[in-house]
Amino acid sequence: MPPRRVPQPAAGRAPEQGSTSNDPMDVTATSMETLLKRFQSFRPPTLKGTKSAVECESWLDDIEMLFDSLEYTDERRVKLIGHQLQEVAKNWRLTTKRALEHRGTEITQKVFKAEFYQRLFPVSYRKDKGDEFANLRHGQLNIEEYVAKLSALLRFAPHVAESDEAVADQFINGLNLEIFTLVNSGRPNSFSEALNRAKGAEARLLRQRSTSYVAPTPRPLRKTS
Repeated sequence: MPPRRVPQPAAGRAPEQGSTSNDPMDVTATSMETLLKRFQSFRPPTLKGTKSAVECESWLDDIEMLFDSLEYTDERRVKLIGHQLQEVAKNWRLTTKRALEHRGTEITQKVFKAEFYQRLFPVSYRKDKGDEFANLRHGQLNIEEYVAKLSALLRFAPHVAESDEAVADQFINGLNLEIFTLVNSGRPNSFSEALNRAKGAEARLLRQRSTSYVAPTPRPLRKTS
């Protein structure tokens, strides 16, 4: 697998090195300031929370992709993501943060995302997406396309997402019959095992089809007088 490419900061925006102060409070403040400056140099997307649910979903996908590329820890993600919320979204975060702290709930990225979906995605939208996830089938997609769609919809089925075995079951049950039969022999217990088997089965079937294919004999051209 080729090494992951990490986004480069915008031109002319070199990362700050921070202070060398011996005061622990100053060091902590400087460290956060440096982290924020570096993060902002990649021009992360912002969200006002006044747009459609699709745009909110797209924003979360984009910023999480940036977090993944930078290999940020959960703690850093929680600290930084709030800086990208504006107007309605910013007010929602402040209110939600106070409510969670009052209940003594630790604010992790997982908790943030759960609250985010509850507030910024209408119930009807979440229900439609949940139904789409439950009814998703392999169909005409290849395995990679099927997995990509399954993963995108998984967020709307938290009861499934919490269990790797449940995700594997959902994935296997949606496969086309030929691949389902090959994968389901000795039912895999994990999603990664099911995915590897499905890819292998898909490749095997493609090879069989290519070797058994017989090119049609061209029809002779009719002579014209």
